[in-house]
Amino acid sequence: MELQLAAGSSVTTRTVAEFAAQLGDSAAADRVVIDVSQLEDVDLTFIQTVDVYRAELAAAGRALALSSQENPSITSLLSRCGYRESANPSDLEFWIGEETR
Repeated sequence: MELQLAAGSSVTTRTVAEFAAQLGDSAAADRVVIDVSQLEDVDLTFIQTVDVYRAELAAAGRALALSSQENPSITSLLSRCGYRESANPSDLEFWIGEETR
């Protein structure tokens, strides 16, 4: 079963607990797709939360995906914090659709 989960317009330190609770509520899904189409206000707590949840799902044989890797707020954040330069190829593919650096 696939579950669509809307991130909303903001996932920051102030709102990440609600977002994390939504992720936790998706335990029955084989595949979770996070809709990031409305996400404009984002900080590293979003990246960290998604990375942890992605690893947990993978360990359980389940999948996590973004609705699009073309979100300018996420792409900009990943560049500003140095993530793009240090991420492995599978992480880059997940976040921004790039297979190589």
